[in-house]
Amino acid sequence: MEPEKLIQAFTKVVQEQDYVFDDAAIQDIPSLQKNLAELKHLTTESLAEAIRLCYINHESVRDAVLVTEREISKVQKSNPASQENTLENRYRVLQEEVQKLQEKKQGENVQK
Repeated sequence: MEPEKLIQAFTKVVQEQDYVFDDAAIQDIPSLQKNLAELKHLTTESLAEAIRLCYINHESVRDAVLVTEREISKVQKSNPASQENTLENRYRVLQEEVQKLQEKKQGENVQK
């Protein structure tokens, strides 16, 4: 999977398919956040690798990311010159969305 598509697919899954994150996946979010914060050189490859290492052991998340990545691949690429989706923006959005997911899931667990 291409690093850019992996980042895009994972972010989309976090935003739109939070149901694939079971308790174990939610418990691994702090580890993902730590790994993201510790990236010395923010590159598409390093960001994608941190994401991959996080979800690889969570089958439902992994499957959702793979399906989403295939859907993204089917969509025609837009002109890169017109995209404002820089690596730093994707990094920030990913951090925010993962944090929102963690807070939402923890709130659901408290209500149970």
